[in-house]
Amino acid sequence: PWRPHVVLALHACDTATDECIARAVEWEAPLILAAPCCHKDLSRQLRATKAPARYRALVRDGILRERFADTLTDAVRASLLRARGYRVDVVEFVDSAHTPRNTLIRATLTGAVQADDSAALIAELGLEPKLGQLLADVRQP
Repeated sequence: PWRPHVVLALHACDTATDECIARAVEWEAPLILAAPCCHKDLSRQLRATKAPARYRALVRDGILRERFADTLTDAVRASLLRARGYRVDVVEFVDSAHTPRNTLIRATLTGAVQADDSAALIAELGLEPKLGQLLADVRQP
């Protein structure tokens, strides 16, 4: 069956990045390069739920909630990719002086499956990341 050598998602807004990553996993793409843009999905969910006391300082104020959601979203994406057999690096791909949206998720398919180490945190916060929902429909290799 056909499969791409590389799947690239460059500044795909919000959950469009998740759609690209899920499709790449479905295709068993050997290399995924994702440079996410805005991270609104988990930020909205954090605003709508009552966070456990130990996380309230991170989600009380809008700007802090947004930054926490940005980091959390990409950490969850990386963890879910590792759970699907990818070696993942999350790196800054251009100097932040040029753009604040400079995170690159680089994932190489190795087949070495690791535990999803974000699952407990996501459950504790009561969140439902879009990528997790999408990957639930994709068979494991």
